Amino acid sequence: MSSRSSWARTLGALAALAAVALIGGCGGEDREPAAAQGFAPIYRPPDDAERGGTLRVLASGDVDSLDPGVAQNQLSFVISFAMQRTLISPTPGPEPGMVPDLAVALPEIDWAGGTVEVRIRRDVRFSPPVSRRVTADDFKYALERGLLPGVASGYPRTYLGALRGFARAERAAIADPTAAPDISGIEVPAPDRLRLRFRGRVPRLAVESLSLPFSAPVPRGYASEFDAEVPSTYGQNVVASGPYMVPNDAEGRLTGYSPGSELTLARNPSWDRRTDFRPALLDEIRVESGYTNTGAASKQILAGRSRVNGDFAPESVVLEDAAEEFPDQLVMVPAGAVLYAAMNTTIPPLDDLDVRRAIVAAADREAMRLARGGRFAGPLATHFIPPGVPGFEEAGGEEGPELDFLAEPRGNPDLAAEYMRRAGYPSGRYEGDRELLMVTDTTGVGRRTGEVVRRAFAAVGIEVKSRAVARDVMYSRFCNRPAAEVAVCPNVGWVRQLDDAQTVLEQTFSGAAILSSNNSNWPQLDVPSINRAIAAAGRISDPAARARAWGRVDRMITAQAPAIPIIWGEIPFISSADVVNVIDAATGAPSLPMISLRPSDDCPPGSDC
Repeated sequence: MSSRSSWARTLGALAALAAVALIGGCGGEDREPAAAQGFAPIYRPPDDAERGGTLRVLASGDVDSLDPGVAQNQLSFVISFAMQRTLISPTPGPEPGMVPDLAVALPEIDWAGGTVEVRIRRDVRFSPPVSRRVTADDFKYALERGLLPGVASGYPRTYLGALRGFARAERAAIADPTAAPDISGIEVPAPDRLRLRFRGRVPRLAVESLSLPFSAPVPRGYASEFDAEVPSTYGQNVVASGPYMVPNDAEGRLTGYSPGSELTLARNPSWDRRTDFRPALLDEIRVESGYTNTGAASKQILAGRSRVNGDFAPESVVLEDAAEEFPDQLVMVPAGAVLYAAMNTTIPPLDDLDVRRAIVAAADREAMRLARGGRFAGPLATHFIPPGVPGFEEAGGEEGPELDFLAEPRGNPDLAAEYMRRAGYPSGRYEGDRELLMVTDTTGVGRRTGEVVRRAFAAVGIEVKSRAVARDVMYSRFCNRPAAEVAVCPNVGWVRQLDDAQTVLEQTFSGAAILSSNNSNWPQLDVPSINRAIAAAGRISDPAARARAWGRVDRMITAQAPAIPIIWGEIPFISSADVVNVIDAATGAPSLPMISLRPSDDCPPGSDC
């Protein structure tokens, strides 16, 4: 097989691999997903959508960064989709596939020859103060800067690590952390041409990854000054290629962002709607952080105007009320998400496999699900690949792998004690005096989940000291930083990207993915046999063989008990009655450039009236 083929010719094969299905069972009980009970999302704006108004996004925490190369948490992805454009984008809807964005057409791929060719639009410009045309070199720089310690993105290695010259560039970034290294496999034959050259075949997800924020264009001449710092300060001076930007001054310093408080998105004057499939209907978007009382925030949203929830899940009682009183203002998004309580495998006694298995055996996972919303939260997880993602069935499906420490959703104290005895504690309980640090977020859901997890540790005699912080701080300063020595992160999880199991398992459980900052392998799991299996699975192209390989990887990871699986989440979003809340299927979150407001005779769009 050979030769150069267009992206369109590959979509038939990709569609089979990318199909997303809702599941109908959970923990042995019959259960129809909430999204199928009348709370299904919409993925495109209506034809008569109105322009104008200001949307308020209420959030408990903040973005982890406005730098698209650093963005990891869901809120950051939501903001990035409003601010940045990428070469290609997921089809705006639940159907699998990609559409051109900053590319003139879908990339031309020579799979066997290891080459990808992209032609770039000539009519897209950066926001002020850069204000110039976006060129191919801006994409080359965006991908190369991800190797810098000051950016520390795990995405380039995961998806583009097979580029020619990648390993040499990694070494160069370590030798000089102030300048983005050259990756020889990224070529710019002309200002509107980008070529990627790989060792061997083009990797399965390499092209699709060009739809993720880390690949958004970054202007070399402007950003390199900020990237010379560790960490990079580009996030405080970021420019946009999309419909919205954060207001800034003449030098590029952001004036529309108060970290931990408020972020304003205004229209990008350089943006031309004729070049973009996003309608960008809103005049302004304000992201307001600090809503730790999510119950009160939810009431504001449901009873107020022009509001949606951002990074927090509404309380279960709010969801029950919304389902009864405000059914048109509630959506349940089948996002392909897995939520779990991560255990740091480098910290004693969690470095002992039998201790970790004991804790999982002791955990009341049904109580954790109840803490997260009960019937609205999603099915009880038994492993890590979510339903609908290829490899789910191969990993054990709804029942999961046959592991005794996961067999009892309510917990099995006798089995937990037996595992502790295997770990060398004759009493069946931990006999040391080490107290472990657990960091959770300040929301009610986060605190309650943390308390159930703490009880699982207490059941085997391990004392846990809990600290609650804002959600973005929980990630950026604690769970994502190995040096913080956090033993337990009870409220973490991952949303599938590109409808592939590699996106769920590699950055979160591969030893090669552990970073000193922006680390998403929260358990710091580093098992050589699993690392090799992940690397091998990532090289497989055949859909059926790939699903089998990732299912096997999932079984290997689950057997290591690096985390307590909680739920495969359906993500709830609520909105005010005047909001047409459009969801981005790729992130499972509100699509800010697609949302609109319904005006009324006595109340213009976006006002509280």
